[in-house]
Amino acid sequence: MDVYCLTVLEGQEWILPSDPNDFELFSALDGSPQTNWPEPVMQLLREDEDGHERSYSDFPWLGAYAPMLTTTAAEALKKTLAPYGQLLPLRGEHHWLLNVTCVLDALDEQKSKIVRFDDGAILAVEVYEFKRDVLAGHAIFKLPGRSSPVFLTRDLIEDIRHSGLRGVSFERVWSESPSSAPLRIDLR
Repeated sequence: MDVYCLTVLEGQEWILPSDPNDFELFSALDGSPQTNWPEPVMQLLREDEDGHERSYSDFPWLGAYAPMLTTTAAEALKKTLAPYGQLLPLRGEHHWLLNVTCVLDALDEQKSKIVRFDDGAILAVEVYEFKRDVLAGHAIFKLPGRSSPVFLTRDLIEDIRHSGLRGVSFERVWSESPSSAPLRIDLR
């Protein structure tokens, strides 16, 4: 099994909340189902700071912890994603947030390379090592805690590819065995 994390594709569209205070809504997602989602207003950035057009993306970038999907992507993947989370509506653009509710205590902290805050909380994981038995049967998941990146298996990435979706990139962060799997998969 290979595990990937969403990563930004150079030149892809970005999507940002119109109100900067709404960034907290996204970074606070910890895998809990959302029952009173406020539907923040979002703005799609179709041009970079120099005025150059960004590439179309079915997954405009906000961050690895908050996958955004166009309506086309949400419709194409809703059955596949349903066991792992909620598609939450956004206002201002026709996009959806995937709130991943499949939270797995799958990080082997003893074998991973972790940078911690003074209080012991995880600041960043530089090298991931996962518990293989915990990952079994899960196509997409988060780790416990705030702002965990969303992790996907290669099988799910292939489902995305076969759906014809584009403008997204995945970086391999772990392989259970020496793998010839690509370190990065770009769907342009």
